Amino acid sequence: MADRMSIDTQDRTKATYGLQWNRFRILRPEEDVATFYTRTGFTAEELAGLAVFDAGCGMGRYVRVAASAGANVVGLDLSEATRAARDLTAEFGERVLITRGDLLRPPLATGTFDRIYSIGVLDHTPDPRAAFLSVARLLKPGGRIAIWIYRKERPLLERVINIHRAISTRLPLWVLLPLCRITAPIGGIKRRLLHSKNWLVSKIGVALNVMTIGVSMHPDPEVRVCDTLDWYAPKYMSRHTLEEVQEWFRAAGLVDVVNLAESGKFFHEGQGNGINLSGRLP
Repeated sequence: MADRMSIDTQDRTKATYGLQWNRFRILRPEEDVATFYTRTGFTAEELAGLAVFDAGCGMGRYVRVAASAGANVVGLDLSEATRAARDLTAEFGERVLITRGDLLRPPLATGTFDRIYSIGVLDHTPDPRAAFLSVARLLKPGGRIAIWIYRKERPLLERVINIHRAISTRLPLWVLLPLCRITAPIGGIKRRLLHSKNWLVSKIGVALNVMTIGVSMHPDPEVRVCDTLDWYAPKYMSRHTLEEVQEWFRAAGLVDVVNLAESGKFFHEGQGNGINLSGRLP
């Protein structure tokens, strides 16, 4: 059933990320490096010479980080974002391979990779658990996989998110993108209000954030537009509990599961609200 869902329902996903990562070729090297190592738990020293898989590579910003550490990297993406990824990783030559494919049925051999990571991708598939299990099968014995996905919010926020996205996912992308640009300044306002030392002002910031939960507060305005589009455009954007994702790891036969979100290390404030686990295949 997952295969049929994959074939029939991912046109919006392809269109969204083909547009996003070819329009926003956002490289922020310092942030990309910090985010990659924080959310994977890998180190640059361990990656040298290893076979690494980026499950949902987008424009290849994290492929660049892994390849810079000396890894041999395969990046897979469903969309035409692979065009941007090939351009942005060309300097690494044969150590990087970028290809199109579906995480629900990845066109790669079982037991191929020493390290696998997927950062903010599995939750945009029709069946995140099935996608995770498909990707985890690509690990070699002794290899590690790390994922980051959205955390399920409290009931009020979940209702707000669902109402917003019931509207936004029906809008054409050519309408939604300008709206993301128009609303981006709200993210800057929210950021300032929430950081205020005045109790009343900060509470106003909380209320505004609830009403505009999908509008990014990233400090970089261009990234803010990109992140807001990423929230509102895709057909699929699931949120999950820690216990739910821990069950995925058990089902995949993974051990030494680590909750990377507990580190509290983020490049900028507000970056860490997600489920971030790593596990090893015995």
